[in-house]
Amino acid sequence: MKTNSRIFALLMMVTLMAMGFPQDLKRLSYQAYLTQDKNSWKQNVALATQAHQTQPNERTSFDLALMEYGLINATMVDQDERLFDAYVDGLEKRLKTLSSSKTYGAEAKALLSSLYGYKIAYSPMKGMFLGPKSSGLLEEAFAQAPNSPIVLKMMAGNKYFTPETWGGDKDEALALFQKSNQAFEKSGKEQDWMYLDNMAWMGMIYLEKENEAKAKEIWTEAVKLEPNFHWVAKGLLADLN
Repeated sequence: MKTNSRIFALLMMVTLMAMGFPQDLKRLSYQAYLTQDKNSWKQNVALATQAHQTQPNERTSFDLALMEYGLINATMVDQDERLFDAYVDGLEKRLKTLSSSKTYGAEAKALLSSLYGYKIAYSPMKGMFLGPKSSGLLEEAFAQAPNSPIVLKMMAGNKYFTPETWGGDKDEALALFQKSNQAFEKSGKEQDWMYLDNMAWMGMIYLEKENEAKAKEIWTEAVKLEPNFHWVAKGLLADLN
């Protein structure tokens, strides 16, 4: 059974490489996000790992980091700390290496900042020393790439999840989620799972501000854009109806 799985993965990788791997990897991550299927994320990480081993360069390393980050994000759905622990160290090391890249450095720092945020979520006591590191990395990332949709998204998440006493601000988070999606749109990357994720969080902020109509408007737009966005269609939006 394991042999068959390895053969399938190899064939899939060869096919993706022939078709243009980064684009197909992006599509796979998009589908994994829609289903919130951790097994799909793990399979995608395996494919990205094989691609990086075949062509070890910054581009394939960053593609792998994005896939690993997607998997880490998926562990938050059911607080799967065991799966988180299995991947977090490898991703942290990869992002630290990429943080010195001229091409991917800003995004790598922003993702590393968010990764520290996930570490704090699983172990709140780590916030004392990881919180300042996370904030510092975001400041560096924004200084390097203020219009990067990924950097803007990570800043938005930081503002949303950080307590107000430590600099958090829901209004700033909302504005940053909006700017992130505007940046995604300018780069023609609306079909990125982070774009949809931004829309989900924007709606939640409006709901927290007791603006149910605006939350419903954004979530309805998200479902129109992607009918299979079940987190919103069958969860957040359905709860409003």
